Order: sequence, then structure tokens, then C-alpha cells
Amino acid sequence: MESQLIDYKELINAFQQGAVRVLNEKRELNQINVFPVSDGDTGSNLASLMQAILEETKKESTSVIEVVEKVAEASLIGARGNSGIIFAQYFNGIYNHLLIQEEKNSVTSFVKSVKSAITEAYQAISEPVEGTIITVIRSWAEALSENDPIQGLDQLLPKALTEAEHALENTTKQLKVLQRNQVVDAGAKGFYLFMVGFTQAFVNKETTVPTNNYFDESLDLEVSETQHVNTAEPKFRYCTEVLLDQVTKSKDEIQMDLAPYGDSLIVAVNRNKARIHIHSNQPDEVLHYLSKIGQPMQQKADDMLLQYQINQQKKASIALVTDSIADIPAEYLLANQIHVLPMNILIGDTSYLDKLTIQSKQFFELTNALHDRATSSQPTLKTVENLFSFLETRYEAVIVITVAKKLSGTFHTVKEAAKKKTSSVKIEVIDSKLNSAAQGLLVMNANELIQSGVGFEDVVKHIKNKRNKLKIVVSVDDLDPMIESGRIPQFAGKIAKKINLKPIVSLNEAGEGKLSDFAFSLKGNERKIIQQLEKHHKKNKVRRYVVIHADEEERALQLKNKLSEALGFQPSYMMDISTVVAMSAGQGSIAVAFEEESGD
Repeated sequence: MESQLIDYKELINAFQQGAVRVLNEKRELNQINVFPVSDGDTGSNLASLMQAILEETKKESTSVIEVVEKVAEASLIGARGNSGIIFAQYFNGIYNHLLIQEEKNSVTSFVKSVKSAITEAYQAISEPVEGTIITVIRSWAEALSENDPIQGLDQLLPKALTEAEHALENTTKQLKVLQRNQVVDAGAKGFYLFMVGFTQAFVNKETTVPTNNYFDESLDLEVSETQHVNTAEPKFRYCTEVLLDQVTKSKDEIQMDLAPYGDSLIVAVNRNKARIHIHSNQPDEVLHYLSKIGQPMQQKADDMLLQYQINQQKKASIALVTDSIADIPAEYLLANQIHVLPMNILIGDTSYLDKLTIQSKQFFELTNALHDRATSSQPTLKTVENLFSFLETRYEAVIVITVAKKLSGTFHTVKEAAKKKTSSVKIEVIDSKLNSAAQGLLVMNANELIQSGVGFEDVVKHIKNKRNKLKIVVSVDDLDPMIESGRIPQFAGKIAKKINLKPIVSLNEAGEGKLSDFAFSLKGNERKIIQQLEKHHKKNKVRRYVVIHADEEERALQLKNKLSEALGFQPSYMMDISTVVAMSAGQGSIAVAFEEESGD
């Protein structure tokens, strides 16, 4: 007797019902998520995957193999987190094995494929752990293949679901962390729930139509729907994920190459695409490697350590937020629990996250090698809204200090997100009218007031008054980037270029770029900067200053030493300029930001 055939329309419905079932249980999956880290986001990560499946299966299909292909493709694009990427690799494994079957629409072929794909799901994980999603996948697939495939899926699937349920319940005994918390594994339950919906679609012919409420407006990886809430300090700081296209290496090669960068490594690869998940202290190095073997399409890097520290012991009742244009040492930001919204950097076809997946030195290497002009954009509205959602559950108020609105749309984006908030938490968005290290000094002022217990309204008032006491002067080697980016007027810039002047650029009171002085050499420029600071110090007293540079550490050190001698004290810090500022200031630029004492 021949194997029964699968109706592709029934298969579409089964995948959709499985996805809907997981989406309906998203909150519970988040709540029971304690392994491999207790980051409370398994439900949200799987929801992203399910949304992608629902979106893709809405499109027209004409065969079983086409349906499975759509699900496999959508899985790689929508997968998030450990469980999501294992899910995706498993679905892709099913498609790969179904593709080589003679009868691609038969129950026999489908059953063979789900069993053969177990190996591929295991191979996605650098260190597979039993008692997780992988165990339940294996139990379900093996149980499905043990029965006579001459039967229809409506008869086979319930038996396999029973075995999957037993395997799920047993996860509590297999891992100590699950036993301690008396929960089943969240990823394993996500797979089981998917199979509940999948099975019921065949058995009961359920045809609940997925609503648009399930569809997220954006599947970009930079958007993190939930924040990590680890109960144990993470070994590595950033939860990094990348979707890669045009992949030139195998899954095993990628795993081997990325292993030294962190842990929780999972790689799913199929049809020239790859989804990579890793916990790492070097998300920029991870992306640097991946960009050599493919085209990054999406990426994210969540700061698990900052979120952990806030959840354990937040330092103040007021949250302080800025954007990545503010040049402040990373150590200071973490120590004072300051949140940073990363700007987006587009180089060629790849988008990077400023100061996370790209640093200024890498920026120059890339743009020089590609001979491609980079562009930048403010954080997405969704990114800001998600950060606010996290902060509103932990703080009484939020203060955001953005780059000058004359230089970026960040201020308006954050204001728009603040308008949409539903909680009673107060949010104040302040246009710094500054950028770079001057903006950084303003953030430091706000932090010092918050840490000393000053009230919300008084902090806001003081910071707004402080803006005109902060200045930045930039010694520019190459004027082209500043002219092209509109940071200085084209007419004045072109004249300066024509006579080979080395300008000093600053900001006016509104936060717009202006030419404030010039010399015929960089050394002449730096002498004038020292003279400017000496003049300000004599008149109003410079309270503190910082030196920053765009891939020009040696000259920056020389300027730092001369300023220390001239003013009688060391700068608060010296660091690389942010990538966005480097883009407009150009390679070789050096800047000094300073704060005047009077007016505090």
C-alpha cells in the first residue's frame, strides 16, 4: 500500500497554527526562561521566528516542497536567540532532506526528512546540551518515524506529540538549573507548543486565521523586544546575533573560527545564508570576521552585563540615556549604568552599530579599502521604544541627552518615542546642542547630579543651563568629510580648501558646525587650540577637558601633554572619536572639549 500524500494547503495551515500557538504563549516562555542564561527572552525570540513564518506562508504556494522551502527561508531570517536558531536549522534540515526525496509530497518522505534533520539541528550547536529544545526535537522526530508512514499525519502526529510531551516534562530532571527553578526548558516548550498547534491542525482541521496583530512592523535584529534579565553575572558582555547572506564558509568552519570570541555559539547555515548567535566581549571583531565571509544583513548586540547590574542593584532612581555620538569611555558608562542608543552606520550594503559592531579604527579601514562614502542614521523608533519599555519598569524617571538636533534627527526620534509611552514615568529629552566629547561632558555632569541625589526637575534645569558652558574645538586635516556631511558651510569650506588652510571647527550656540579659526599647518592649529584653552582658563577657569582623536593617537598624546603643561592639570580622559563623528571630522582629526567653571 502506497504512502498517503500531504495536501500542501493543510501543511500551510499546520505551520501557521503552530506559529500562532507559540505566539499565544510568548509571555509564559519568557517567564520560565532560565537556561543557558536567565535572560527572559525565549518567548520574544521565538515570536520573531513565528512572525516570519506567518508572514512568509501568507504568500501563494503550490506544493509541499514550496511550503517547506518558505518556512525554511523565513526561519533563517526571523530566528532569534539560541532556541530560535536551532529551530531554524531544524526546519532547513527538513527542507534539505525533503528536496532529495523522490516523492516530495508523501507522508513517508516527510517523516524521513524530519528524522534525518535531527543531525543538522545538533550540528548547529557548538556544545549540545540534553534537556533542552534539541532533546524534544529528537524525541518527537524519532517517535514520528517509529510508526507506519502509510498512516496519515492525522494519525501519526498525536503519538509523536505524546513522546514530545514526555521529553519536555523530563527536561526538569535533566538540568540542575531547571530543577532548582521547577520549570521545563523554555526553548523545549516552545518547540512542543509549535507541534501542538501543528498536530491539531491535521487532527481537528483547525483553521484559525492568523491576524495582523501577530506581525511585528520590523524584523531587524537591531531591535530587541525584551531586555536580558540574567540572575547570574554573564561571562561575556554582549549577546550578539548576525544574519549573513552570500556565505562562503561551512557551518563547521564558522563555528571553529568564532569559538575563541565567546560562548553560547550557535550557527545555522543554508542556501548561502547563515544565522549566528554568540555571547562575546568583542561584537566588533565578530562582525569584522563575518563581513569577510558574507554580507551582514541584520545584527544586534545587547549589553547583558549592564542589564544584569541594573537588575541586581541600580545606582539611582533616575535613568540616564545618551546616544553613541557622545564620546565617553566605555568603562565610565558601565560603572555609572548609563544607557547608550547606538547610531547606525551604513558602509556599502552593510549597516553597523556605532561603538558596538564597529569602532572608528575599523571604520577607516573599511572605507579606505572599499573607497566608499559612509552614511549614518539615528536609532530606529522601535529601538528607542524598547529601551523605554525596559527603563520604565525599573526607574522613576528618565533623562535623555541627545546630540545637537541641528546635526541629527536623533532628538526628534527620541521625543516621538517619549510621546508614545503609556506609563507614568517622567521622560525628559534634552537637546545637548553639542556633539562628541562636549556632549559626553554634559552627560557626565548629569550623571554626577543624579548620583548625588539631586531631583529630576533640578537636574534637567541645571543641564539645560550648563550647555553654553561646554565647548569643542576640532583640528581638521581633511575638510572634504565635513563639507560633504554639511557640518560646515560649503562656500567657506571650499575657500579654505583652495588656499590649503587647516581649519579649527567648532559649534555655534544652536549646535551647528562653524569655522572658528585656521592655520596653515596642523601644528599651527594645535598651538591655536592651546591658546584658546589658556584664554578660557584665565577668564572663566576650565573645570575639566578631554582630548579625542580620529585614528591619530600619537598627535593626540602630544597635544594632551602640552595642554596638561599649559593648564596645570591632566585631561579627564583621552579616547578614540565616535564613528559617526569620525565620519564627518575625517581621519587625522583631533579635538578638545572643555567645560568652563563659571555658571554652575
